[in-house]
Amino acid sequence: MNSEKSAEDVLFAFSVEPRHDRQTLERYLNTYPQFADDLLDLSHELRIATSLGPADILAEDEASFQAAWQQYAAVAPQGAPSASVAKLFDRFKGKAFAALAEALLIPRSVLIALRDRLVVPSSIPRGFIRRFAKAADATIEAAQQYFALPPVTSAAASFKADQKPETQAQVTFEALLAHSNLTAEQTAAVQKDIE
Repeated sequence: MNSEKSAEDVLFAFSVEPRHDRQTLERYLNTYPQFADDLLDLSHELRIATSLGPADILAEDEASFQAAWQQYAAVAPQGAPSASVAKLFDRFKGKAFAALAEALLIPRSVLIALRDRLVVPSSIPRGFIRRFAKAADATIEAAQQYFALPPVTSAAASFKADQKPETQAQVTFEALLAHSNLTAEQTAAVQKDIE
């Protein structure tokens, strides 16, 4: 007759027992050994539910949980650049890119290295960042955040490569200028007003 009862019936009967102590559990395990795993799981869940207390406590705190979540969600992440910062160079294509390089008195190769963030951000002089921000019609903070982003591989290099190209290592601003074949006058012009 015990085998005629389903697991659901046995578990329901156990759950409505007035006590869920060891004696009650052993009685059910001896009577229904085929449902031993299910009975043990249910017994464990019932003990946890009893130790947690009534569910009303959680309902009362729901308002404070929601208030805390709203406060957390309202805070903007610190240090996360905005989408406009990541797209700082998007409007400088073709002639606009060349004009920006001319305004900064640097060759396009140096501007490409800056665009692809191949320059160690801390090595870029503040005066140059100020000049760059003014020429790019951006804030100094936006320029600093852009240069601090991880280096990228140019889309052209990715398109033309048979394998995934590796990102080049970052160099200092001074090393970039030294390897850009600038004349002494051009270097002096770039470094003018640089702190």
